[in-house]
Amino acid sequence: MDKRNKGKLYESKAKEYLESLGVNIVMMNYEGSFGEVDIIGYDGTTLVFFEVKYRKNDLFGFPQEAIDKRKIKKIYITAKEFIKKNRLDSEKIRFDAIIFLKDEVEWLKNIFWGDELGI
Repeated sequence: MDKRNKGKLYESKAKEYLESLGVNIVMMNYEGSFGEVDIIGYDGTTLVFFEVKYRKNDLFGFPQEAIDKRKIKKIYITAKEFIKKNRLDSEKIRFDAIIFLKDEVEWLKNIFWGDELGI
């Protein structure tokens, strides 16, 4: 299975996982002019932008370590674009990650705030 198909598979697994926990999924794979957000949904009344990461083992680090400053900037700018386009300026927002390591899944909340980017 190539990287793109594996990514889609784990995004789908993340969607099912989130829905089982009551998250209302709004959109998958939102493409902005600067990047993509894997999953957008509501956790209660909070609009959440999810990044999905998978690793079959930790030989090259943990999945969340792949969410570097460059990736964060892309997610943040794309999220701002989505918010503006959909007139969601008054929503509470959060940036989370769904990580898969081997057969384990974990939901990491507040992986960044955005202000650390200096934007």
